[in-house]
Parts: sequence; C-alpha cells; structure tokens
Amino acid sequence: MKKLVVTLILVLGAGGAFGVFGQSKRDDIIKLMKVSGSDKMADQMMDMMIAQMKELVVLNKTLPDAYWNKFRKKADANELMQLCIPVYEKHYTHDEIKQLISFYQSPLGQKLIKATPQVVAETMAIGQQWGAKIGGQIAGELFDDGHLKR
Repeated sequence: MKKLVVTLILVLGAGGAFGVFGQSKRDDIIKLMKVSGSDKMADQMMDMMIAQMKELVVLNKTLPDAYWNKFRKKADANELMQLCIPVYEKHYTHDEIKQLISFYQSPLGQKLIKATPQVVAETMAIGQQWGAKIGGQIAGELFDDGHLKR
C-alpha cells in the first residue's frame, strides 16, 4: 500500500511539473501566450502592419522589398512575448494563469481561438460603419451650425 501511495505522489507530482503547468508563473505565462495563440497573433499583426505600410504610396515608392524582409526578420514574436510577461504578472495571479491555460486548452477555448480573427474582422467592419454614420451626422450638424463651410 505504501508503494502505491508513493508511486501516485510521484506520478501526480511529475505530471504537475512536466505536464499541464510549468514550474514558475513566468513559465505558465509563456505557456498561456502559446496556447491562447497570442504568440501567433503578434506575427500576424506585424505582417498586417507591414502590408499597410507598404500600401502607403510614399513608402512603397522608396523602400525595396529587401527592406521589408529585413524589417520582418527583426520583429521577433518571442522578444515581444518576453516584453509582455510583466503585464501578465501584474494583472493575473499564478492560479488565474493556470485557469486560463486550462480554459484555452478546452474545446470552448479552442473554438474561441479559431473564431476570434473572424469575429474581430466582422465587428471592426460594423464599428467602422457605425463610426462613419456618427461622423456624418456630426459633420452635418457642424455645417448646419455654421462651424464648417460647404
């Protein structure tokens, strides 16, 4: 019976250390960033930012593709993750980080990760239309009130 208890303690202890969670809060923050897709989002955001900058006529005419390739290579998602760790440390306890890891590894968490890019794109489009509508209304009022001339 003693052997069984000792074996269970060792197996469960090893599972906690090497399986689901890391050995420190910092390790678990990195794991959270990876299981939630934050590490990939940093790369995607950088690619989108470069694409937007390339569309600017001035930059597009003056900068060769080699520059953009060099710029992209320097933008290391791992470096960005390391810079963001203190933010997670400040706002979440180690237990909360572990709970978030468990959530993102769950079926619902995986669905959230997969659906988020499309949800963000669709809600941004709605927000842009909404903002344009309000902006148009305000511009109309500024013209009507004489603050702007037609």
